[in-house]
Amino acid sequence: MKKTKDDAELTKQAIVEAAKGLFSAKGYAATSMADICSAAGCSRGGLYHHFDSKEDLFIYLADQAFTVSWEQWGEMARDGMTATEQLYMYADYFVDTLQKPLNKAGEEFLSRIGPDSEAGQRFIGILQTYMQRFESLVRTGLERGEWKGDNPQELAMIILGYYSGLSDSIPMMDKADAKRLYSKATMLLLEGIKQ
Repeated sequence: MKKTKDDAELTKQAIVEAAKGLFSAKGYAATSMADICSAAGCSRGGLYHHFDSKEDLFIYLADQAFTVSWEQWGEMARDGMTATEQLYMYADYFVDTLQKPLNKAGEEFLSRIGPDSEAGQRFIGILQTYMQRFESLVRTGLERGEWKGDNPQELAMIILGYYSGLSDSIPMMDKADAKRLYSKATMLLLEGIKQ
């Protein structure tokens, strides 16, 4: 029986979901292609038909996660919102994205393959695209005079670093408490950069 294009897409999605779950639970290094095949219920040939390597599969997942995450946040941000309102909304959304445990696997991925490798450069490119998008929000806040500062790239890195660092302190909190904490952290941050 010949597989159809729809069958191939279903197989690819099964591989993606299985890999996401395994990378999240076990980490990048501890997850093998055999583990992914077993969890997805596909052959090695089926897996390699869609992805050249484990690195290729992980980069696909990262690209999907960062692109979808930004698009979802962008749909929530409305025209006419101030940059400050958008930053509060982003902080709230950031807590929602913390529930995606691929973040830690991404750190492990980069440390294992190295930032200078081809796969490392592709992964860094995904992160840089996300960073540029966030930087545009910061630039808007600076240009509108809502915030003070002269370097949107630097300020964007500081804000994301602030949020990322805070995430290490909240693994035992429920989501509502974490959102309150991020809102308060955003208020404190804005105290320092308001005009």
